[in-house]
Amino acid sequence: MLMNASIKYFLFTTLTSVVAINASTAQIRVQDARENADVVSAIEEAAEAAADPRSILFPANVPGPYFPDESEILEAAEERLNLASGELAGSVEQAEDILAAEEEVLEIEDKSAYGTLNNTRGLPKNIWQPSDIEKVTKLLEALQLPSKSPVMDEIARKLLLSVTTAPTGVPLDIKPLTAEDEIEENPVISFDERLFKRFINLRTSKLIERGNLEDLVLFIQNMPDETLEANQKNAEILLLGGDLLGACQMSNLKARASGSLNRQTNNEDIFWSKMTVFCRIMQENESGAQIALDMLREQDQIDFVFLDLANKLMEEPSRRLTFMSAGLTELDPLNYTMLSLLDQPIDAQLIENSSPLILSAMVINPNIQAENRFQAAIKSNQSGGVATDVLKSIYDLQEFSQMEYQNAVRMAEFDERPLADVLLFQSAARQAIDVGKAETLEAIWKRAALKNDMSRKAQLNSETLKSINPAPRMINHAHHISRGLLLAGEYERAREWYDFVRRSAVGGNADATRALINIWPLFVLTDESNSVPWSDDILDLWWNGQMVLSPENRDGRATLFYVMAEASGHRVSEEKWAELVSNNQLENVASISYGVWREMIRAVGENKPAEAIILSLIAMGDEGPGYLDPSGIGTIVRILRSFGLEREARAVILESLVQNDF
Repeated sequence: MLMNASIKYFLFTTLTSVVAINASTAQIRVQDARENADVVSAIEEAAEAAADPRSILFPANVPGPYFPDESEILEAAEERLNLASGELAGSVEQAEDILAAEEEVLEIEDKSAYGTLNNTRGLPKNIWQPSDIEKVTKLLEALQLPSKSPVMDEIARKLLLSVTTAPTGVPLDIKPLTAEDEIEENPVISFDERLFKRFINLRTSKLIERGNLEDLVLFIQNMPDETLEANQKNAEILLLGGDLLGACQMSNLKARASGSLNRQTNNEDIFWSKMTVFCRIMQENESGAQIALDMLREQDQIDFVFLDLANKLMEEPSRRLTFMSAGLTELDPLNYTMLSLLDQPIDAQLIENSSPLILSAMVINPNIQAENRFQAAIKSNQSGGVATDVLKSIYDLQEFSQMEYQNAVRMAEFDERPLADVLLFQSAARQAIDVGKAETLEAIWKRAALKNDMSRKAQLNSETLKSINPAPRMINHAHHISRGLLLAGEYERAREWYDFVRRSAVGGNADATRALINIWPLFVLTDESNSVPWSDDILDLWWNGQMVLSPENRDGRATLFYVMAEASGHRVSEEKWAELVSNNQLENVASISYGVWREMIRAVGENKPAEAIILSLIAMGDEGPGYLDPSGIGTIVRILRSFGLEREARAVILESLVQNDF
């Protein structure tokens, strides 16, 4: 049989290419330029004041969230959480240094650790060490991946891909350091190769659920020799990644181990029998493939869809008819791979119901038809399975008329299809003036807010956001533009907007004063340089601006903001808290379940970083941090900070605020 050139190429290669609108804006009447100047003056004075370092826990004598009534756990948890700030020479960064100090520099010959993110881009090497493998397994099973929240996805990515040792159950001895302390090396942990391999394969299983094929393939390709287990899931990864040779080698190993083609009828044995057929076709061994198909028939386990695909692969390309994929009930990695090799279209409903990993594979597979790739990219990006840059490239392939570009905002109001999102994306980028870009972006934010997709849409439109320049005529758009830049991770560009708005407010611009008060909470809680001021006077100004809201909305927003502020190390006065003594709270928020809460606090108290972080992800749930009540999300922010995840903690705060109309 003569194989088509694309099949041969595919066989030996791996596919590694690859606003919320504020519902009730505070209408602050500013009488004259002096009042505007007073607002900014209070901010500038606070910036000059030297504030004492604050603990990331609740201030002394102020009740914190409920802890289980186990005094030893409570005491240990309080002590561990407090390490991140005042007790460590007033520096959160020192908490990171403590973990880093206990790491050894990873050497090539170090066989006790594995991952694809080194410790400068990932998490400390010993973060899993104090946990027990059985406990870790149960927690990872409870963690639902992929996540709609970009920050949750990034935390999970670091947990699973960082270069780390296996969980051995040996405690970490982390305690506050003084200048006189000498950092001692950790005791040498004996290397258990079986435990090490089990841990790597456990992480592989969760990476499959996460659904980012490029991360997964890189993880597998760099595994130590003989670490990857020969099982169906791993063979399917190799298929989806385009490593058909590796998948067939694994299939041959399984066949030899089980005595060639056995007559068992469980699902995995049937899979390996199908793989034998497929691999023989790839090796141009038609007679061997027919023998394997006959044995499948004898077992009364023949899959007629698979049989049709196999026969088409053995046909001359010029004689092949179109395969009707509507006959499939689901798209598994093997029949997806065969459809791809045959360059056959895939039914839209199959794509809609596919696993995140198959979606990710479709997006980066040039053999898949353009419309199939588009549908897969839309669905995959919503769960983090495909990178934003890849989605942009697919968005750019779509074509629209000039009339559609000119009427994009109006047309999108009556069109909920993903294609309308693409039209808005392209239209925003093509606008000639900044006001046009900003107005189109507002339409994008409205659609994204309904789908809890603000963060990803901000990342997608980051280039358009960066291209808009601060100007007096843009003041009324400053809030949603700066918020979008922050969500997109473009902090420096967002800070230019903050500084421009502040200067405009000093000049007596009432709209700028209103915008400054609206954007200040976002900036003060995401500022890495601590240059955005915080003071009681500024807090009073912000609170006064909320008075036009309903009591329920006002008190709920204030509670969330105050909790996030204290979790970030700021102080909220007793008087401000006293103003919120009511039953008013945010709508549609949930609390952390009691079982998760107990385990989370126990993990912190016993100094088990990986467990505490996994439990924090479980606590935030499917919808992300914005749907958790202030007490719960505040505790999670403290936990992340206490283990050195400062950047991620700020991103959690930002997502939480934006999802609640900040």
